[in-house]
Order: sequence, then C-alpha cells, then structure tokens
Amino acid sequence: MNAEEFRQNVEDGQTPITSHDDVLRIAFIYSYDPFNKDGVFDDVEKLHKRGWSFGHGDMKFNRTLDVFYLAQIAAAIWRYSDQADGEFPQPDDFDAFYAQQHELLNQDAWRQYYSPDFIAQPTSARFYRLPNLQDLPDSSGELGKPRKKGVGHFTKLPRWAYNVTRTHWRQPTLSVTTISKIALSTLQQTILQLQKDCSTTQFQIQPYSKTQACFWLKYMDMDSSLDPVPMHVQKWNINAPYDFGVNVALGLYDMWAWEAHYSPELWASMSSANEPLLLEPDLDGTGKSEVSGCGWPESAGVVAEAWRSGWEPEVGSEEEIAFLAAVALKEAEGLVDMSSNLDYAVRSHMLLGVMRAAFVADRDDQVENLKKSMVQAGRLDDDTTAEQWIRQALIVMEPYARKLHGLWPDAEDDRTRLFRNILEENGQLFARWQFSPRLKEFAFKLKPRQIT
Repeated sequence: MNAEEFRQNVEDGQTPITSHDDVLRIAFIYSYDPFNKDGVFDDVEKLHKRGWSFGHGDMKFNRTLDVFYLAQIAAAIWRYSDQADGEFPQPDDFDAFYAQQHELLNQDAWRQYYSPDFIAQPTSARFYRLPNLQDLPDSSGELGKPRKKGVGHFTKLPRWAYNVTRTHWRQPTLSVTTISKIALSTLQQTILQLQKDCSTTQFQIQPYSKTQACFWLKYMDMDSSLDPVPMHVQKWNINAPYDFGVNVALGLYDMWAWEAHYSPELWASMSSANEPLLLEPDLDGTGKSEVSGCGWPESAGVVAEAWRSGWEPEVGSEEEIAFLAAVALKEAEGLVDMSSNLDYAVRSHMLLGVMRAAFVADRDDQVENLKKSMVQAGRLDDDTTAEQWIRQALIVMEPYARKLHGLWPDAEDDRTRLFRNILEENGQLFARWQFSPRLKEFAFKLKPRQIT
C-alpha cells in the first residue's frame, strides 16, 4: 500500500502498529506534514497521542528515545538527498530510504548514541536530551554541509564550554577563576562516571583532557578579561535559552577550530586522564577555518530547520547539569539552613528556599513569604506568577521530602547532599534550554537579573 493508505489504515486501527519498522514508517510519513512547524517535536506528539513509541516496557514513551529516532529520520533525509542528486525522498519511498539508511534508523541504533543509564533516567524520559556518546549525524557542522570528519562526540566540549561561559555572563556572582575550577572539576567527574557506565560495552569514551577543555573555554571567551561582563556582551540576549546547536548549524562556531593551533598528533595525545599540565599549541593559529557561515535571509531558514531537526535539547547533558548544580551549591554555600539570609535575586537561593518549604508544616505561610520575597527581588512579575513558580518547584522537591518522612536533615552535609541531588536529577530547574511549545512541562523561567 502507498504512504497515504498506510497512514489512513494505521490511524483508523485497520493496520496495527506492531514493530519498530511500523513506527518508523508512520513517523517518516508524519515528517512530511506541511503543517509540521516544530518538526520532530510535533511528530513525537502525534505518535504519543495514538499510543505509539519506539520504546518498549519501561522505555515506552521515553521522550528522548522517541525524539532521537525522529531526529535520525531528519538526518537520514538529508543524507539520502545528498546521494540522490538533491532530490529528497517522498513518503512513498520509505522502503528504499530505510534500506539505504538502515544504520541510522534500525531498532538498536540508539545504543550507539546513548548509554543505557543516561537514557533511562527520569529526566531523559520526560525531556528530550541529546546523545551522550556521539553527535547526532552531521550535527557538528553547518546544516546541510557535513565535513565528513568521522564519527565522534565533537560538540561535547564546545557545548559544555558554551554553557560555562554563558553561566558566568548571566550570573557573575562568582569569579571567572572559581567558575572555571568548578567547570573543569565537574567535567572530569562526569567523564569518569560515563567511562564507568560504559565499561562493559564496546564503546570507547574519550578521557578527560584539561588542555582540550581549556582550549574550548578560551574559544568561548571564558577569560579573565571578561570579568566583569563588558557592555558589548551585556547587549546580547545572554538570558535567552541556550542555542548552541543552532549556532553550529549557522556556522558561528567551528568544532575543528583547534586544528589551527594543534597538530592532530598532539591533540590526540591530550586524550589522557593522566595529563599533568596544559600543553602549549604547536601551530601558529593562522590556519583557515572551513566554516563559512550564512547571512540573512538564509539564516532564518537554518535556525528553523536546526530546531525542527532536533539539534537543540529540552534539558542539557550530564556535564552541563553537574556544572550548574555545583555553581548553585557554591552560591548557596553556608546558607543551607539560613533562610533569612537568602538573596531571592539568585536562582539557587530561590530553589533553596523552596526546598526548605517542602519540609515545613505551615506550608501556606512559607509559600506566602517566599512569594513576597521573590517578587520584591524582581525575578518574577507578580504574586500569581511567583506562586505558580514556587508550587511547581515544590512538586519537584516534595518526593525528596517524603523519602525523608518530612524530617529536615539535622546535619549540614546531609542538607547539602539533598540539595545537590535535587539539582542534578532535575536539570529543568535551571531553565537554560528551550522547551517545545507542545511540551506540557513547567518552564522555570525568571526575569533577567540586573548585571552591575
């Protein structure tokens, strides 16, 4: 049967969806819907609405898994069109398309991109997250212009460095030196944990390299000369959701910028967990980038297509969230049980205040006090908005209070550990990434904080 007949039959229940290939075929057909303005995020809603998912058992309706396969379809369409003289496949071409792009689309393809532990996390089930083992196909360069540099996780360190730098620009409560130390430490810890998680698989995780990490921090302008934040940076919308993937698609960042500074041999030699010192470049930095970028009006189409293709996550990576959590802990250091000293212009202090409220008996009084303090601090517009923000944060934190039978931990170390767990296991609390318009999750957005 042709594509339209297949769609009508499965939507009417005449043809049951019984296999991975069936879900893939209907998802492929949905990708051609002319009203599909949000791409993979529209398609996943259509699948879930009808009870279809690429996952089974505990993985059924796992949002990361399902959007991943939709993103793979988008990438495979680009690849198929490259090999077919620019002619894009049509809905009736599914069999030939799948046969040619089977490596990207088969039912075990996700295992080459996600570690089992990461994709099974509750956060990954609720929010779309990018792969933690390698990049989505062709997503490490300009959209539609893959450089065929091989398979790898080329965006991992640049994306992490982008997050670190913008965190410092957004909330300069900590010095660039402190932020950098936290960033490097948490990066090393998360890489070691990922290596441990993948120790029984054939997948090789690139070891931590301080030199490579520091190169990307410098590339993203994480430099003491930007402390405090200069006026030209303040004029940017640094409080907007992160859009690293879109910037890569536009050609604003080059994932191989290091090639102008390091020979491939030296760069590869840095991939050692025992690297003792920062290694100096062995090239003069004059090598020309292959990235050309694009201007207006082409850029508008690229932005939309990168978003539609799943290049932007709804919640970030382990290393990004571990870093943000550690920054929050540093900002709240010594205040875990001193609610009267909290600065409600600081997100970490706001979350700490809500965590304390999750354990008190007079909840309504505590919420009322928090609400007034947050509005006065200027991060939320009014009492209604503030109460909604607080109530939604309480929904996240109350399960942790129930596990402790509502008893506030006596020891400061235990309270700090509790706060860390909440932050690391609920990256959406940082509100650094853009949610799909159809995602029925609360976005913990705040008004920009005044930079002085």
